[in-house]
Amino acid sequence: MKKELKYTFSREAAAIQKQQLLLNDDEDAITISVEGKPSILASVDLFVKDSADNVLFHRQLGTGGNVITIANDIRRASNGAIPCMLTKGVYTIELVLWHDARSHLLHTARVDVVCESGCAGQADPCGTVVWMDRRGKLSGYDPDHMKRNHTGWYKGDFHCHTVLSDGNERLSNQMAKADLMGLDFYSATEHNLVPATWVETDLLVICGTEITTIYGHANAFGLKKRPDNLDRVCAGDSREAFLDILGQLHAERSVISINHPFLVPWQWSCPDYPLDKVDCLEIINDPTYPNNHEANQKAVRLIDAMWNDGWQICGIGGSDTHALLHEWYTPESGPSIVGDPTTHVYSEGLSQNKILEALRKCHVFVTRYIEVSFCMRENGREVLPGDAMPEPGTFEAVFRFDNVREPIHLFVIRDGVRESLRLEFDFEYRRATASYRVNWSTDAYHWMRFGAEDEKGDCIFYANPVYCCEREHQFDTFGAAIDEIA
Repeated sequence: MKKELKYTFSREAAAIQKQQLLLNDDEDAITISVEGKPSILASVDLFVKDSADNVLFHRQLGTGGNVITIANDIRRASNGAIPCMLTKGVYTIELVLWHDARSHLLHTARVDVVCESGCAGQADPCGTVVWMDRRGKLSGYDPDHMKRNHTGWYKGDFHCHTVLSDGNERLSNQMAKADLMGLDFYSATEHNLVPATWVETDLLVICGTEITTIYGHANAFGLKKRPDNLDRVCAGDSREAFLDILGQLHAERSVISINHPFLVPWQWSCPDYPLDKVDCLEIINDPTYPNNHEANQKAVRLIDAMWNDGWQICGIGGSDTHALLHEWYTPESGPSIVGDPTTHVYSEGLSQNKILEALRKCHVFVTRYIEVSFCMRENGREVLPGDAMPEPGTFEAVFRFDNVREPIHLFVIRDGVRESLRLEFDFEYRRATASYRVNWSTDAYHWMRFGAEDEKGDCIFYANPVYCCEREHQFDTFGAAIDEIA
């Protein structure tokens, strides 16, 4: 079997284009070769569907190689494929051009696809851990599987990319880098894509996706299946499709995190999105990216405004890494690497469900390049970030910072008012310590959090607040929250 298919994209042509492939016999493997300008292929997603509309292959083209094998033998299948037998019948080869690329097309762009029987040699196989079945359900992923059983702080990254979407790193290399960075968990958040398979690793890999459109980017964690209509979301010109898929994920109890809300041109642009459908806010996104200095500072101010209004939304970090280790944005930026920033989660064991349960409780703090240990107590009882403190009395906290190479500034924010705290520095041992004590009142809604900044004012430590009581919200949408810090 061999068939050539031709696709033509332009501003006027459809963003989603489908052609049929007829298999007259059962095949244990087919190879699909895609040719086109690299600038176009980098913005094209390839879907292969069977006659029941099941997605057998999905990946963004460009960085992951454009010779693809779908095979029954997992050792021969390409990244993005569900290992399966291809029975005779009609299949759909669908190409989707992303909205941003389509809107900037100056000329017609052609993409040629050749489908043929057999298996090409694999430069980037799909891995040996199968998560997804042919119907798109994550039947091979156990969200309760414990990688570790002890209760304590676990380190991870909630926003990463590989060659499955527009990243440059292979899955196996990404896992090795995460391990070298001392992480316990890693979040698979490819653009509008849920991995069907993964590589063997000692890390907990949280199964997620980054829903990506011109209206904003949002991560969803704890998926049970591939979301519907991802091709429409890739095409990206429908606000309705974006909100529908977020509503679908929220209804399925996925954890929803709004990413880099102020990073132009990928800022959040749905001002009427309800805050009761937001679980997390990414307060530090890739700190090596040149435009993120001010964007991250505004994200921290935004989440403070949300807590000040009684919204218990968890602040998290994400490296949003796309690059290889030697690929820096500027000579001074340093590498964009998995684990920078690091999000620390206090969890009753290391499984997806336990980590996400802790996220919902805001038992989280975020760091950059420093190591932080601290203890907070209310009337002698230990409390965690995110905890309610319903009893009046004495609150005490002690902090130790390691790997401190330059002056840092520690502070506490109580009910929106910031107070600087004194740090004792020992630069010989690259260490700093501090303590804090205050009378805690429960006469009304109160909240308090600790943070630290470097000399440039960038956040290097963010602990989610403790609080007491509830308050009536003065705003309930994302846009109204942004107005509070305007």
